[in-house]
Amino acid sequence: MSTSQSTNQLNNPAATKCDVTEPSDARLANNLQAELAEPPMMTENSERNAADEVQRLRISHSPDSDDAFMFYAIKFGKVDLHGYEFEITSDEIDVLNQQAMVIASETIKANDRPDIFAVSFHAYHYIQEQFKILRAGASMAGKDYGPRLVSLKELQTDTPTIAVPGEYTSAFLVLQKYLELNQPKIKPQYQFCSYNEVFDLLESNQVNASLLIHESQLKYQEHDCQLIVDLGKWWFEKYQLQMPLGCNVINRDLGEETIRAIDSILQESIQWGLDNFEEVLDYSRRFANNDLDDEAAKRYINMYVNQSTVALTEDDLKSIDILLSYKN
Repeated sequence: MSTSQSTNQLNNPAATKCDVTEPSDARLANNLQAELAEPPMMTENSERNAADEVQRLRISHSPDSDDAFMFYAIKFGKVDLHGYEFEITSDEIDVLNQQAMVIASETIKANDRPDIFAVSFHAYHYIQEQFKILRAGASMAGKDYGPRLVSLKELQTDTPTIAVPGEYTSAFLVLQKYLELNQPKIKPQYQFCSYNEVFDLLESNQVNASLLIHESQLKYQEHDCQLIVDLGKWWFEKYQLQMPLGCNVINRDLGEETIRAIDSILQESIQWGLDNFEEVLDYSRRFANNDLDDEAAKRYINMYVNQSTVALTEDDLKSIDILLSYKN
């Protein structure tokens, strides 16, 4: 295949239909849907009495506006916290992925680590023995949107350098699968970076293309970039399911009763945000400092905070199993 032929195909991808592969990890294949089959619910033991010692839990989520939206009602006490207290911090998603992976690999557990993380579904490959996915708080791409691969001009090489905002992001895992299935002749080099650097690296000619996550998905046209592939759209055309992006996980050491309680509280927090949209939108925009205008800021929240965020559906679980079957 000539360089021009491969470049044209990369810029005009066709979805490849195939059967859903079986997950390679037997524990994930057999237990993921079983673990999340029952929606979270409070029990008598979940309701903590005022005389009980307060249990303080640490939450760390990503700095994008949809994560801030999910946790607003918890942070500001808009919902019943059932006797729990929360310390909430934020960091870049791949920093959180790697922090969770470190905790999952430790034989001696430290007491000053977050109990609840926002992580990429990709990272769950490596932490599933120590952490459990919460049914509430997931981010799924849509039928026609998701992480995007963009460039400033048509690619003229079979070995492009691509800026990637995180080695353990779901977007990166799916990008590799997309290229493997659709462009096997393309052998990219990857430059890992902050999600805030993807456009700077393009504009300074340090990379040939950039993978966009978070709010940068809505900004590429402002930077005169052209779309190579929308991975969310490609995933939906391929599987007729929404592409999994990220989720909240909780340390299994907390016990099932606490895990169910936290899942229920987070679900209530997300629903409160949806019911009080404008108040939470204003906070989320300021928290993320994403420079989106009013229309784009609202659009982004609507893209990534929805009923799948309130509670994962059966189709979402099927899609997660497919993602977890991919080999990195």
